[in-house]
Amino acid sequence: MREYELTVVYDLAVAEAGGADASVQHLTTAIEARGGNVARVDHWGRRRMAYPINRQIDGDYIVSRVNLDPANVRALEAALKIDERVFRHLIVRADELPPPPQPREPRRMPGTEAPAPAAEAAPEAETADEPEVPTADATPDVTEVPATVAEAEEPGEAEASPPVAEAGDAPPEGSAEPSGTIAEPSA
Repeated sequence: MREYELTVVYDLAVAEAGGADASVQHLTTAIEARGGNVARVDHWGRRRMAYPINRQIDGDYIVSRVNLDPANVRALEAALKIDERVFRHLIVRADELPPPPQPREPRRMPGTEAPAPAAEAAPEAETADEPEVPTADATPDVTEVPATVAEAEEPGEAEASPPVAEAGDAPPEGSAEPSGTIAEPSA
């Protein structure tokens, strides 16, 4: 016997006609008829399908772990394929599945503190990342600002920078007149 994961999507008419667990009982009967047993059943219930099947947009989803002889897997798949109440099915060997994810810690409301063991709680409380609040006695760090542009430039950068036009320089020929002057009309 080998462990498999079996996912089946049933028509909702099965659950409406026979009750909420009718599809689970139908699946269990099909597996036990082929010499297998159901290890665990996770009945998801009514879920929206990715696309309509037989003009239905919802289906009854069942995910189960099944112990079944490998020779009987094809017989089970054939029975599920023929059954009109089964929209889709998938059977996968359980040893090929990725390991289940680690359980997550439950969410907590902001402002409530989580109960922690006393030995671990004390060191964590001291190293908490809280923003530092400056006190009134503390003076801000002031870096020295250069007094002139020449002091701010590196010795190698002063030669590479383009020359700066001074107030008395005339613009090169062919350029526009400096702003603020009015051209005299020619007579």
